[in-house]
Amino acid sequence: MKIDKMFWIILGVGFLMCISGGAIASDSSGGQNYYYDGPAKPTVGKIHIGQFTIIPGIALQEEYDDNIYLGNGNNDTTEKKESDWITHLKPSLVAKYDMMGRGAMSLGYFGDFAYYNTNNDNNWATHRVAFKGDYKAPAGFIVGIYNDYFNGDDPYADANLYKLGQKTKRWDDDLQTKVGYEFVDRFRVLAFYNYFKQRYDQDVDYSQNYDSNEVGAGVEMRVMPMTWAFLRYYTGERNYTSHPDSVPNFSDANDASYKWNRVNTGLTWDATAKLSGELNLGYQWLKANNEIDPYGNPYNDVDTWIASTRVNYQISPKTRVGAEIFRATRLTGADLSEYYDETGFGVNLNQAVLTKGVLRAGAGYALNDYNNPRDDKNYKALIGFDYYIKDWLMVGAEYRYWNRDSNYDIYDFADNRFMMTVGIAY
Repeated sequence: MKIDKMFWIILGVGFLMCISGGAIASDSSGGQNYYYDGPAKPTVGKIHIGQFTIIPGIALQEEYDDNIYLGNGNNDTTEKKESDWITHLKPSLVAKYDMMGRGAMSLGYFGDFAYYNTNNDNNWATHRVAFKGDYKAPAGFIVGIYNDYFNGDDPYADANLYKLGQKTKRWDDDLQTKVGYEFVDRFRVLAFYNYFKQRYDQDVDYSQNYDSNEVGAGVEMRVMPMTWAFLRYYTGERNYTSHPDSVPNFSDANDASYKWNRVNTGLTWDATAKLSGELNLGYQWLKANNEIDPYGNPYNDVDTWIASTRVNYQISPKTRVGAEIFRATRLTGADLSEYYDETGFGVNLNQAVLTKGVLRAGAGYALNDYNNPRDDKNYKALIGFDYYIKDWLMVGAEYRYWNRDSNYDIYDFADNRFMMTVGIAY
């Protein structure tokens, strides 16, 4: 079978992205914005070189945050509650390559430089480099690569909320790949490999350094003209990688490393369908590598249902609605048997208004149920309006709300953020 040369281009660029991520290093919001999915309006690049599109951009944002440390105000140290004005400078550069109906590739840089008006020691910066490539050969061969590299020191934490509200320097690299074959435009078989690496700069944050590897296989069947049903199986392992001598009685013989198996099923859609995203539900089996943590507490094997569903529906050219359901088990660190199940949902709306305006709104809820008496309820909401003076020039306003209500008062907080933005993307 002859494979188009673009397949090798995708593999080559993806491989270089993986190397750069491993050599030098979630989302600056810590992956917590489950109430909203996607940009207000896709940008159409005006710089074309053959099949390449180049999109440079920059945005200036003024933000007022009434709780920059995400504290409850009970004291002026660990739970300090303070407000401040924050100026954000957000440069970006995206390159896209169109494979003329066979797929596409994109490579982009996204930066966020934050400057506080009063609390200058809190100034931070984040950098994200993302690559995505999808290709389908006429003979049915399929390949996809996604790599997302993040490096920053913002206060919005990683997926398990470690040091939320504290400026903490870290980096991570997320690689997701698939290869497969499509038969007679109705059946697909796919193989997957996923890799995630996370590192914190300070030795005191050793408990958050880990590598995860996962392999999988799946089958898909077309059940409607643009809808596919799928069944996938994965097996993987997370290994915590830092065991400093300064931490007594801690080694790879009693850290929280674990293995897992999971099965996922659901629906996915072609890129041209009005529906996008995935309806994805499953079941997962987690098995600890060790019996007890450094303090003598037993590690628990966890069997539970999981979900990673995010679906958008384009009702009309002016209206898009979306919904999300998610559930995952999250460990809090390498040296503790503590974990929690995060379960939640979100809804969102994008509505074109007055030809050049876009109204965005969303709301979400998540319950973090720990394997101890602690339970945290998270409530979030967003409303924003963007106005495109020109295709390349927008102004916008946004409000975000986050309230965490815990049965332990020390974990409670409420945060209100107001933002005004001017952005250019050519």
